[in-house]
Amino acid sequence: MVEVASDSQAFYDQMWKDYGHLDAVSPAAFHRRRVVVQLAKRYAAHARAILDVGCGQGELLRELSDAIPGATVNGADLSEQSLVDSRRRNPTFELFELNLTLPHFAQQYPERLAAFDFLVCTEVLEHVPDHELAARRLLDLLSPSGVAIVTVPGGKMSAFDKVIGHQRHYTPKDLETLLSRAGFEVLETLAWGFPFHSFYRTAVRVASGFTVPGQAKQKNDPGAATGMVSKLLGSAYSVFGKALKPLFYLNASRWGEQTIAVARRKP
Repeated sequence: MVEVASDSQAFYDQMWKDYGHLDAVSPAAFHRRRVVVQLAKRYAAHARAILDVGCGQGELLRELSDAIPGATVNGADLSEQSLVDSRRRNPTFELFELNLTLPHFAQQYPERLAAFDFLVCTEVLEHVPDHELAARRLLDLLSPSGVAIVTVPGGKMSAFDKVIGHQRHYTPKDLETLLSRAGFEVLETLAWGFPFHSFYRTAVRVASGFTVPGQAKQKNDPGAATGMVSKLLGSAYSVFGKALKPLFYLNASRWGEQTIAVARRKP
């Protein structure tokens, strides 16, 4: 396996191939989408054009389409692999490649600027080295009256978080400051997930601490190491997911590790 930069298209193509299946068994991913959809119904019920920046495999696209009928649904991602997976699941939505830190962003995506009155960006900014530039680019995509929902992880990073390209995690204040500097007015911030999501994240940190170091011990066969990590983490996600998924409905919107903000352009 050839090493590639952790903010490159090739890196995330590989990550989706190796670990994309974990989303299907993760209660964190399921409930994060559920909370985002609840907020979308509250703040963007009349949206006409939706964009999911970092749409991944497209699960949230379908849920937003169901929640806001009549809106056009668009998805964007840096990873071509994720777009392939999403197109397979969502053949009627417009999906396109988008790089938030491309130097000539306006020239590359002129038709996308200020084109969306509801924008979602979930679990993306923590991957981007220049997250301040990425946040400003989100604002460029949003129409003057538009609303954005942004989610990022909080709490300590696990070994697995680092493997999949996380640069940092956020407190609610961190996210508010980032968005405010980019030109957003933050309307609401949640620290969702206490106590069950927090327990789950702790379990994932422990599990990845045991599994991820195995990669370093198998430098002669990194593909096998990646497969081992994927299999072991998949088992951990499945076991805890089945047990905790129903309990996640009881999580509070304070003291948790899932950081979520609703924002709009500053007046």
